[in-house]
Amino acid sequence: MVFVPGIKTKGTIEDPHHIIGLSGGKDSTALAVWLKQTRPEIFNKAIFYFTDTQKELPEVTEYLDKLEIYLGKPIQYIKATVGDKKRIQFTTEETEVDSFDDVLYNKYNGFLPAPMSRWCTRDLKIIPMEQWIGEDHCISYVGLRADEPERTGYVRKGKSNITPVYPFREDGLGINEIFKLLETTIGIPEYYKWRTRSGCTFCFFQRRVEYSILFHLYPDLFKDAQKYESEHDDGRIFSWIKDRPLNYVAENSKDIIKRYIKKQYKKSSDEYKQTYTMSLDDMLKHIDEDRIREFIDTWDLKRLHDVDGENKDGCTVCAI
Repeated sequence: MVFVPGIKTKGTIEDPHHIIGLSGGKDSTALAVWLKQTRPEIFNKAIFYFTDTQKELPEVTEYLDKLEIYLGKPIQYIKATVGDKKRIQFTTEETEVDSFDDVLYNKYNGFLPAPMSRWCTRDLKIIPMEQWIGEDHCISYVGLRADEPERTGYVRKGKSNITPVYPFREDGLGINEIFKLLETTIGIPEYYKWRTRSGCTFCFFQRRVEYSILFHLYPDLFKDAQKYESEHDDGRIFSWIKDRPLNYVAENSKDIIKRYIKKQYKKSSDEYKQTYTMSLDDMLKHIDEDRIREFIDTWDLKRLHDVDGENKDGCTVCAI
């Protein structure tokens, strides 16, 4: 049965649990807010959960704390651990064990996740969530929007006890409505000022410019990401960015950011250029003068990201 304090009944076909997975991202957060506003009968029964890799940005956990207060309901944190015979288990207890490192070293012997071997999503997100649910029947509310019909939500293979529901698609909400909903309620996650997605502080889907900004804003977290590239007993070489180690990013971070700004600004339409709060020269000057946080807080970097449209790369579980 679903392991949540106070939940004693088993989810059945006639009386299933109602669950909402949160990523710390805009869509899943907006879904929680939308259910509270439009479906109180579901919201009152809903169980909110977050599968914690324990490699999240401080901004993500701060935002989840803020959301918990807004909702007036607890968010259940679920973490992966490695059990007997290297099987993934879950825990909802406080623990000093780092979930990512536990799985990385005790199951995969230091073999890091990659685009063609995305064990991080499977072992740190999906399997712990499935085990947490067990055989209970659940309705899972998912934040896929009406303007992204090509995306599909999680479906449990070989099991029919989890039924996905997509309220945004039912109600015709797209990305503009999502941002408006957040702006008028809980606010938009701070990291969207410089990142295109929620998720771990390191990821093979993370852009080079985002690693460069991480280097300046969170140097300790950047060093943690570097550690995984270099600490291999068998001498293997791995880099989070294709063909470029993070040492290169550290040595060239300002140039990487400035090149990105110039490229994105050039691609912007004349009309969209009017939405920037800084001129191109001012943006570049802020980078040269180590005023990167000040530049990011103008939201211009988010607008520069937006020139390409919403980032679709990555794992559904991490990104919504």
